Amino acid sequence: MGRPLEPGPEGVMITGGPTGTPLSTAMRILQVNHQFPPFSSQGSEVYCRNLSLALAAAGDTVAVFHISNTSPSRPRRLVRGADESLTTYHCIDGGEYSRQADWPNAFLTASFRQVLREFRPELVHMHNYLSLGDDLVGLAVAEGARVVYTLHDYGLICPNNLLLRPDGQLCGKGDPAFFEACCPQTLRVSGGRPPLVAARVPSLARWRSFAESYPHRRRRAVLRGAVRLAEGVLGDPQTTAVEAKRAFFQGCTGRIAAGTDLFIAPSAYLRQRFVACGLPPERVVHIRYGMVHFQPQPPRPAGDGRLRFGYIGAFHAHKGIAVLMEAFRGLGERASLHLHGSSFGSPVSEAHFQRYTADPGNGVVVHGRYDNARIGALLAGLDAIIVPSVWGENSPLTIQEAQIAGVPVITSDQGGMAELVRDGVDGRLFRLGDGADLRRVLLELIEAPEQLQRLRAQAPAVPTIAEQSQRVREHYQAVIAAPRLTSTAARNSQAQSS
Repeated sequence: MGRPLEPGPEGVMITGGPTGTPLSTAMRILQVNHQFPPFSSQGSEVYCRNLSLALAAAGDTVAVFHISNTSPSRPRRLVRGADESLTTYHCIDGGEYSRQADWPNAFLTASFRQVLREFRPELVHMHNYLSLGDDLVGLAVAEGARVVYTLHDYGLICPNNLLLRPDGQLCGKGDPAFFEACCPQTLRVSGGRPPLVAARVPSLARWRSFAESYPHRRRRAVLRGAVRLAEGVLGDPQTTAVEAKRAFFQGCTGRIAAGTDLFIAPSAYLRQRFVACGLPPERVVHIRYGMVHFQPQPPRPAGDGRLRFGYIGAFHAHKGIAVLMEAFRGLGERASLHLHGSSFGSPVSEAHFQRYTADPGNGVVVHGRYDNARIGALLAGLDAIIVPSVWGENSPLTIQEAQIAGVPVITSDQGGMAELVRDGVDGRLFRLGDGADLRRVLLELIEAPEQLQRLRAQAPAVPTIAEQSQRVREHYQAVIAAPRLTSTAARNSQAQSS
């Protein structure tokens, strides 16, 4: 790695890791996520911060590298900072952090390489990092670091991240070569050379999503026409340069898979999907998220006697806002629905949310952003929360926060969501994407609210972040102690043979 490692602070000796190898005391760990608090506080950001702080508390030296949308976005700069015991590196380059393009971001890669050489991590832990065109895993390997990658979504096997087709149906991808019509729309290719204009503006696919989500009908028609005109000149993203996009995406995925020593899947469902798509099963371990526990507060009774349902999270289309609003329509005389969250600066998500809540109807209260430090108080004012995601969501932190508070969860019956909730025992399940079935469940609870007390009493135990970070830390130590495969070709050969 160029220079010898500096000794870290004393920590707790761990013995008997996953391989049975004696483990050393402290490590230098670089966490990497596409965003980070306070700039954004969605699931992977909150989890990354909690894990980082827990590792630091165990004696490791921990830093975080992230790219968050912030203002001003120019000039490009790398901002060094601190968050409690963590060193933070905030790369601000004025580009789209979620760009999936085959042209490099020279400032991003130079900044990341600079951080690697300055901080000198033994291990780099990748989280929700969406810019596949910039091979940060390869840079980490080149500097001698070992790499662990948490699979927060399906981004390594699905260009759309969600395994969700444009028609709203779940994608059953189970083949690493799979690349159907829904795959190319978010990808952009230009032969590896940054285009003068396209590199600085959102993709046509995002413009199309914005147009389709726009809440005002006449303006929506104008935006649709503008997008069609642009597609007539530049080509439909779903049908243009498909083979080049396939080669780019699958090449990136292959390099990331080859350079990563261990993948962590927070749900068994997600692990199964990645193994089916080619990741060697011995390099994908299932470890459930750990949570920062808070003191549950006694439920606060509703002044009007109506049941209070809540939604807590991001106002993105794939989170099921449309399904939720459809299910609750007409129930406002008998219950209330409280929406807590934000679009987190996404124009597409904000347009979608406004379209479905501009006239929310009786009983719907839009609260907006909330302080996660007050989640216990927020949950104490709800009788149940609803997690209506329309994709096979991995392992929503909102579900586990509600379970810590003893609040029953109503959620979709697919993915990691169904792993966390036992239907009729500690919560309720409904058919994914089916507003009528969600309405059925809501009506059953409204008509027999006494069953909520039984569901509350059987809330499951939730792992603490300290417990989970201990498991992660043991895997870190095993990865560092294990011999490295000598080449990318060797890793690719191993992946193909499995």
